[in-house]
Amino acid sequence: MVHNHGSIKGEIMNLPNEVLEALFFAATVGVGPFWILMALRPHATATRRVMITPWPVIALALVYAVLVLPNLGAILGTLANPTLSAIATSLATPAGSLAVWLHVLAFDLIVGRFIWLDGLERGVGAPLRIASLALALLIGPIGLLVHLALRPRDPRSGSQAVS
Repeated sequence: MVHNHGSIKGEIMNLPNEVLEALFFAATVGVGPFWILMALRPHATATRRVMITPWPVIALALVYAVLVLPNLGAILGTLANPTLSAIATSLATPAGSLAVWLHVLAFDLIVGRFIWLDGLERGVGAPLRIASLALALLIGPIGLLVHLALRPRDPRSGSQAVS
């Protein structure tokens, strides 16, 4: 439902809280193996096979789309005239929080994938790779900034790589 000033009232998605909790848990735990592979097995065939494709992110994006698209009119109404109060109201529900969480998981995974691929190309060593990926998982943009600031400037310039 949309208030007369464009904010979304109540639940964005009409799902029981138990379903929202299950989706939250599945998505949160479900991304773990991808992060572990990139951090601890960066050169493994299995890591390359899984992470070179966009499927891990697509899976999150599809769940996000299924949850958000039925409410796109209300969401666009809020976003057409955004105020901090309207956004806060929209996100201060289990469904709104789940939508944002899926968004964050998907985009953090994109950042992690970039760090992994760029690190392979530049010969980034394990300490920097693991630190950057851990920070990207926990506080996305900070992990990206750490990686960009400390990575070797030239691809495969091993003398600059932190190992």
